[in-house]
Amino acid sequence: MGENWVICPDRMPGDAVQRTKDGAAAWDYERFRFTFDPEACLSEGAFGIANGVNQIDFGRLPGGVLANTVSFFLTNAPDRTVECDMRFSSAVNWYTGTDTPAADQFDWWSVATHEMGHCLGLDHEDSVNPPPVMRTTFPIGTVMRQLTPDDVAGRDSIYSAGPADSGGSPSPSSPASTGGNGGGGGCSFVPGNPTDALPLVAVLGNVLLPVMVLVGMRIWTQRRRH
Repeated sequence: MGENWVICPDRMPGDAVQRTKDGAAAWDYERFRFTFDPEACLSEGAFGIANGVNQIDFGRLPGGVLANTVSFFLTNAPDRTVECDMRFSSAVNWYTGTDTPAADQFDWWSVATHEMGHCLGLDHEDSVNPPPVMRTTFPIGTVMRQLTPDDVAGRDSIYSAGPADSGGSPSPSSPASTGGNGGGGGCSFVPGNPTDALPLVAVLGNVLLPVMVLVGMRIWTQRRRH
């Protein structure tokens, strides 16, 4: 996936554009670097469509969802992402600064770091300590902008070798698809106790999808503290 990312700044709060780039930069190293074209809205408000643009935008998402990432892959090479689109929810109280968010805010920088990990091909990880950026839960009012050794190991395992050359046509991630050529699964990222991680399968809602399908869509949700 060598195409640049394009941020659509329309209605994004504060310094969200720069915080998105800061989150992406956390993953950069000698074998991989996220790069960005000038800001533009190239998908005309559509989200999760295969149009050759790695678009990051701001808009409506289902209730409780912080952000949603959709990946597109080749039908005969599901481990090779050819496009990755991302949307941040316009219904969330975001913090876009560089300090610590207020107790009732979600940190955009932290969420961007996590979402960009999904674009790299990483899933959620809750079985290691310290909790990585790619963990399932995210306490409101906190930050998690720095990669942990587990995050670094996951990135390096993907990019330690060049991707194999593959043909085929892009197949979109879609929760409605149950075939082997593409599809989507949901992953939750919830505020609250950092140790209160929900198992991936428990929050899918699409548990009958093939395993290959689960890499398609990443959904971060929030729930109220009890």
